[in-house]
Amino acid sequence: MIYIVHGEDISKSRIMIQNQQNKCGGTRQEMSISSVTPEGLYEICCSNDLFGTPPFVVLDISGTGRASLEPYIEKIERIPEQTTLIILSNKQLTKTNAFIKNAGRLKAKLNLNELKPQSNIFKFVDAVFYKQRENAYLELSKLINDSVSSFEIIPMMFYGLRNVSTSKFNSPSYNKSSGFIKNKARSQSLLFSEQQLIHIYEELRKLDMKSKIGEIDEDVLVPMAVEIVLNS
Repeated sequence: MIYIVHGEDISKSRIMIQNQQNKCGGTRQEMSISSVTPEGLYEICCSNDLFGTPPFVVLDISGTGRASLEPYIEKIERIPEQTTLIILSNKQLTKTNAFIKNAGRLKAKLNLNELKPQSNIFKFVDAVFYKQRENAYLELSKLINDSVSSFEIIPMMFYGLRNVSTSKFNSPSYNKSSGFIKNKARSQSLLFSEQQLIHIYEELRKLDMKSKIGEIDEDVLVPMAVEIVLNS
């Protein structure tokens, strides 16, 4: 059986491969497509072990780019049905990829493991303006793991600050907000005085300006902004 396992969640792909090996048995043989010829791959896929167990082969095709894969397709098409061949990629393969285009011809099963974002920038902003230090840094770590830039996070902190301020200062725009946003902004505004909010605005503005002219490293920008709010 042939499986095409692809996607950025390589951990999930590896678990799937291990589970399949547990079902099939045999010794796993792993190789990069750059280290084996089509003929060599075919020979490996046709060679049972000393106990007659069919091969379990993982062929890593990550980073093949535009290399000609047709010779591999031709050989893979001829391997015994008892052989388990996992065609593995650490990126999602597009429809133009030779293995995806020929999945029907190879009678291959497709398995896409996408890396789903774990972060939620709104949860982070809420935790900051509820002054929940532990939750704020927990959500920040998730944003960092999902490669969310500090230059995306800081504008959202200003967004949260505006919502709290419209409630605290009873701005006309506050009454135009949805009930959910109004209720949340009202409860958060109770944690700040008017002077504190003015101070936060000014300090975040200075911080943002310094970051844009390179006076503050991007890695410490958001933690500094968080501390300004939490310590107000």
